[in-house]
Amino acid sequence: MKANPCGMVTGEAIIGREYEIDEIWGALEKRSVLLTAERRVGKTSVLRKMSGHPRNGWIPLLCWVEQCGHPIDCVQKIYDEALEMEVQSKKGIWLNRIRAGYKALAGTEIAGWQLPLIKSDWKRLLCNLVEDVAENTGNRMLIMLDEFPLMVSKMDMSPDVGPFIAMEFLDTLRALRQEFEPSNQIRFVLSGSIGLHIVLETLRKGHEYKSNPISGMGTIVLSGMCEADVRLMCRRYLDEEGITREDPDEFDKRMFECTDGLPLYVQYVCERFQDAKRTKVAPDDVDRAVREMLDNRTIEGFVYAAERIESYYAKLGRDRMAALILKRLSHEAEYFPEKAIIDYVRSQMTVEYDDVVRSALELLWDDNYLVRDTSTGDRCYRFRYRIMRQWWKINRG
Repeated sequence: MKANPCGMVTGEAIIGREYEIDEIWGALEKRSVLLTAERRVGKTSVLRKMSGHPRNGWIPLLCWVEQCGHPIDCVQKIYDEALEMEVQSKKGIWLNRIRAGYKALAGTEIAGWQLPLIKSDWKRLLCNLVEDVAENTGNRMLIMLDEFPLMVSKMDMSPDVGPFIAMEFLDTLRALRQEFEPSNQIRFVLSGSIGLHIVLETLRKGHEYKSNPISGMGTIVLSGMCEADVRLMCRRYLDEEGITREDPDEFDKRMFECTDGLPLYVQYVCERFQDAKRTKVAPDDVDRAVREMLDNRTIEGFVYAAERIESYYAKLGRDRMAALILKRLSHEAEYFPEKAIIDYVRSQMTVEYDDVVRSALELLWDDNYLVRDTSTGDRCYRFRYRIMRQWWKINRG
C-alpha cells in the first residue's frame, strides 16, 4: 500500500483504531460524544470506519460541515445524508415533516436552501429534521458532524451570520439532544480539530455567552495509535511494498516511539522509504527519517499546530503567552511545575495575575498541546507528544 500522508483514506485503507472505535461506540450507548484531537490525528478516518461498519443498531449519518457558514448549510448536509439513507430504508414517511416545512416557506419541493425565507427559518427546519430522523425511521440514528467547531467559528466570524446566530445554533442543538436522547433513538458525535473550548471561550469573552452547549456529552480525545496498529501500518506500507524490515520487533518499537504512534508521521516516514526505493530498512533509519522531518518547516501537522496559536489564541489575547509556555516546555522532557512556568512567563512579559497564565495553560491542556500531572500534589505540565516537543524546540524554541 502506498503511503499518502495528508491524503484521503477510505475503506480498507483505514488501518487499525479498533480500540478507540470500541470506546466511542460504548460511550454512545449512554450519551452523545465530543471527539477531539489535533488536525491529522485521524478523527475523520475513525468516523468513516464507524460509518462503514455501524454497531448496536445505529444508522450513521456522516456529515462534513467544515464548509458550512450558516445553520441552514448544516441542515442541508444532514438532510442530504438522511435522503441517501431513505433510499436504502424505504421509509415512506421519513423526512415528510421537513419537506412540508420547506414547501410552506418556499412554495415548492426541495430545490434550493439559500432562499431568504429558508435561511431565516433554519431553526424550525433543523428541529423538524431531527424530529423526523428521531421519530420516523424505526432505527437508532447517529448524526456525526465532522469539523463542527470550525463551522461554528465560521458562523461567528461571518458578517452575514454573526455570533448571536452561532450561539443560538449551539443552544438549539443542545435542546434537541436533551429532548430526544432519553429515548435512545438519536445521538450526536461532534468532531473537530479546532478545540470547541477555544470557540466557546471566544463567544464568552466577546459576546457574554453563558450556556454550556456540550453539557451532558462525553469527551473522547483521540491520540496516537497503539503499538499493534503502528506495527500493522509498517506491514502495509513497507512489507507489502517489498521493503524488508531488519529486526522487525525493534523496528516497529522504534517507529512507535519516534512518532508517538501518530499515523500522519508514520506515513511520512514510510513514504520517504518508498520514494527512496529502499529494499531494506533498519531501526536506525527511522531515527534519521524523523530527524529530517523535525528539520522540515513545511510538515503540515507541525506547521498547523504553530499557526493555530497565532490565529485562534490571538482572538483571546493569549497567543504570546501560549507561545512562551510552549517555548519553555519544549526544553523539558518531563513534567514541569506550574509555578516555574508562571515565573518564566513573568520574566518575559508583564503579567498582572498568575491566574492569567493558569488560564493559558488550561487552554493548551484542553487543546491537546499539553498533558497535566497532579500526582505530586502540584500541577505539572509537559507536551502531549514527544515529536511535537522536539519540533517546537528546533523551530520555535
